[in-house]
Amino acid sequence: MPPAVFLLAFAIRAVFLLEWRHLPYIDSLCSDAWANDRWALDILNDGLIRHRAFYQSPLYPYFLAAFYRIFGHAPYAVLWTQAFVDSCSCVLIMRAAKRCFGARAGALAGLAAAFYRPFIFSAALLTKETFAVFGAALFLSLCLRAADRGRRRDYFFCGLAGGAAVLLRSNMALLIPAALFWLWSRRPGPGGHGSAAAGPALALLAGAALAVLPATVHNFAASRDLVPVNYTGGFTFFIGNNPEATGLATYPSGVNSDPLLEESQSSRLAEISSGRALKPSEVSSFWFRKGLGFIAEHPLRWFGLTGLKFWLFWNKYEIPDNYDTGFVSRHFNTVLKWPLASFALIGSLGAAGLFICRFREASGLPLALFTGYLISILPFLINDRYRLPAVVFLFPLAAAAFERLAASAAKREWRVMWKLLLPASPLILLCLSRAPINERSDEAAGWGQLAAVYSGRGEFRRSIDAFRRAAEISTDGLNEAALDGVAYSMRRLGFMEEALVLYKEGSSMYPGSPVLYNNQGTLLLELGRTKEGVEALEKSLKADPDPGIQYKNLFYGCLRLGETEKAMRYGAAAVVRYPGDAGLQRAVRELKEKPRGSK
Repeated sequence: MPPAVFLLAFAIRAVFLLEWRHLPYIDSLCSDAWANDRWALDILNDGLIRHRAFYQSPLYPYFLAAFYRIFGHAPYAVLWTQAFVDSCSCVLIMRAAKRCFGARAGALAGLAAAFYRPFIFSAALLTKETFAVFGAALFLSLCLRAADRGRRRDYFFCGLAGGAAVLLRSNMALLIPAALFWLWSRRPGPGGHGSAAAGPALALLAGAALAVLPATVHNFAASRDLVPVNYTGGFTFFIGNNPEATGLATYPSGVNSDPLLEESQSSRLAEISSGRALKPSEVSSFWFRKGLGFIAEHPLRWFGLTGLKFWLFWNKYEIPDNYDTGFVSRHFNTVLKWPLASFALIGSLGAAGLFICRFREASGLPLALFTGYLISILPFLINDRYRLPAVVFLFPLAAAAFERLAASAAKREWRVMWKLLLPASPLILLCLSRAPINERSDEAAGWGQLAAVYSGRGEFRRSIDAFRRAAEISTDGLNEAALDGVAYSMRRLGFMEEALVLYKEGSSMYPGSPVLYNNQGTLLLELGRTKEGVEALEKSLKADPDPGIQYKNLFYGCLRLGETEKAMRYGAAAVVRYPGDAGLQRAVRELKEKPRGSK
């Protein structure tokens, strides 16, 4: 059965990858996919040690760098590797379900994983989610094997897998104490629970620590700061716990969702507020304190927000983040249009499966790990890709529940079915109910992203058409990237005034957006409206906690206006940020050498 599940899973993913190659997204890496590719290239060009402690989880970019070193810069080839890895995850899920609930449940779990739409989709993206799913599945499988064999080396390898999972997604660190609690609960001994499990626990912890150690050493070497894995946790916690928090990835004013800008801007805001330079751990602590301050001041509001996150986590709706699974499924003819397994099915059956576990037996491990993962994510924010590792632990539970319900229905044992479904009914209702999400806004955002993608591909008319469809549905879904991309398309097609209007409308929608103000300013300079352009650029400079390109643009703008003092000030800042720009260096040097008062 394992080879059949693997081949079936890989065949489905292979078909989708061949289809994906002909979709516009393949040449336009979005958000985290672009950041991962950029980071991997930076590793190859600049060395293994980063300029600062890791902000994002490091394992996947280093995997990409190793892949590129061997095979060249071939992002599409990486996706085939991910299809292979994801197919292995299906086999691991099948084996774990078989160990917990029997062969039939194992087969059902493996098949459900093979046909699970979000798994298929995420394997085609240059993001870490496929490996995070594999890490969760491997940890579950190795933990079950270690519990069966009882050998310390098995616990050590289990810890290695857990530590590797932490390097992919930091919140997965909570899986380790969840697994230890399960092991402790099922190993009674003459000296008590703790003494009976002390040896295996130490071996597991040693394996996890060894896996994480390279990241910790790197961070100390880069920043002379104790950061175990990365320092994004504090800011992500604040996103999930602040007066404007929605349970989703709603960014505060002054911080762009672009992964590279997010690090510099969130750090700069923390330093401005603190009045001094901060180490990475201090930046994270600053945002954690701000989030905790909100909770202390508004405990009832925080309680309601946490309840909302629980609903979003358990609901069938796949909340889009980098890419929108539902949008691609609806608007492109691919495998995703097939009647595949969804969270509506797995979540509903998994909810019933929670109530047939016996915690002290093997079936209790998926329950323990699922609970640990849920607790690890609720303090932060919810979206589709953050939920994926949790589904690994739901598959065995869903398969067991389906098997029991089907057997009871065949025997017409309605009371047995009722006893199983009744306690799970609140979770099933949360899963199947309509999510408290503006789906029209997400649909518009999908068209907006497509508009930006088309703009990046040079398909400018398609970009404008996609943007118009987005605007017709809901202006709430038009983010900065969409507005900027379409304005760029208009500029390339010669619609300068229309682009200028769009920049201004975008700046009114996102008054804290340095990107829109900057590009509005450059367009105004291009149109010869230099004074207005400089004003827009200065707004961009003021809005950006970590400015760069604005200095260069302002230098040339002020130079054109004849404002020599301002041009010199902006030029001095620009040459620091762009030491490799020979033209800029020469222009600034000539301005300094020019006699005062000369034109």
